[in-house]
Order: sequence, then C-alpha cells, then structure tokens
Amino acid sequence: MAEKSLKPLKAILETIREQADFALKQLQVSEEERSMRWKCKDCEYVKHFTRPVPLEAAGRCPRCKGVSFQCLA
Repeated sequence: MAEKSLKPLKAILETIREQADFALKQLQVSEEERSMRWKCKDCEYVKHFTRPVPLEAAGRCPRCKGVSFQCLA
C-alpha cells in the first residue's frame, strides 16, 4: 500500500528535476552564446558591442575576414 502512495510523489519529483535541469541548461547556453566582446582566433582583433550579442552577430573579422571568434567575458 505504501508503495502505491509514493509513486505519484516520485513522478512529481522527477518532473520537477527534469524541468530544473532543462532550465539550468538553458541558462548555460545563453551565458555561453552572448558576449560584449568577441576576439578573432586568427589575428586577435577584438570586436566590441554595446550589449551582449551571440556569436552569429559577430560575423566576419574586419581585419582578416576570419569567422572564428572566442568569447571574452
């Protein structure tokens, strides 16, 4: 009898855990993708922005036309 009453509680707690894990992953992704400064990995040119932008917004390096940037915090 006690096992049957614990199953719904276990399911609820697992759902909460899954939702919390998903939320944490979303926060990590957004932290990694946005920065106010992106540094070109080839020529070390630093591209500045007035607000945090994703890597896609950095585009090409104006100096060497490379597309490989790294996030500077």
